[in-house]
Amino acid sequence: MSSALVTGAAGYIGSTLIHRLQQQGIAVVGLDDLSRGHADSLPLQVPLVQGDVRDPEAVATALQTLGRAPDAVFHLAGLIMVGESVQFPELYESVNAGGTQVVVDAALEAGVQAVVLASSAAVLGSDQGGAEQFDEEGRIAPESPYGWSKLQAEHTLAAAVATGRMGGAAMRFFNVAGASWGCAERHDPESHLIPLAIRAAWGELPPLKVFGDDFATPDGTCLRDYVHIGDVVEAMIQAARLALTQTRAGDAQFQVFHVGSGRGHSVMQVIQQVEATLGQPVPHQLVGRRDGDIAALVAEPSKMRALLGVQPSTDLAAMVNDCATALRKFRA
Repeated sequence: MSSALVTGAAGYIGSTLIHRLQQQGIAVVGLDDLSRGHADSLPLQVPLVQGDVRDPEAVATALQTLGRAPDAVFHLAGLIMVGESVQFPELYESVNAGGTQVVVDAALEAGVQAVVLASSAAVLGSDQGGAEQFDEEGRIAPESPYGWSKLQAEHTLAAAVATGRMGGAAMRFFNVAGASWGCAERHDPESHLIPLAIRAAWGELPPLKVFGDDFATPDGTCLRDYVHIGDVVEAMIQAARLALTQTRAGDAQFQVFHVGSGRGHSVMQVIQQVEATLGQPVPHQLVGRRDGDIAALVAEPSKMRALLGVQPSTDLAAMVNDCATALRKFRA
């Protein structure tokens, strides 16, 4: 892989991925409408096309910015908030599903040989028959418009791969955390637990809400799989390389990977780790459960380890410290 396009380039994951690609000597171009991303997270020398992934002209421009079609496209552009998707399902359908259709169609037309899609564990059903970890064979049953939009995106990529003209991978992210290259989580509004807890401790946000303490977990709070963003971007790059190798060998395949650490941490464990890292308390209050919250959501990442060679860290302390270090640069 010598060149790549990253959509959603100015987002938390997209900007981190671009730094890693550039570090590896891969020519890269970004596409982002900058409605939620931050261009200042990107290396200055990386060309950025400002445009919407639903706009075929903007996507075509980005695909030709490097002078020829890139070897791979990393499609990260999309909306990510479950609650917002319930309020605006048509918007999520348009951006996440429709935008993926435009990007994949343009990539096929340009002769791109691999597309790696940012998908989500939200495509899975909460009832996995008692399984403690969620693997790629788990039951598909999205429980939000966000999850449905990501499942449609997966189907779009799978259909393109079925033509035999490109390989593809859907990367189902669990809870991406930490920071690399100073690319901080700067979502507005913020919905991820670790930065919410950090900023609550700093007094930048109201006390953290803990939604329920009566789940079937060791301390009663929800258990989630936190995976370091450095492992996430490495998994994406290795998935692109695998897809390219298979396509060039005449064996284009569509692969699904669960991108997680394989270990769960509870809400209270995260709060305690933030307090230990910062040396100050995290103001928080217990409130009722949210509709749809499940007790535990932990990846079974064996496939990622075996086929991509990524051994994800389970070091929550490092993720919290990296997140806090990156966020400090943007404190008022």
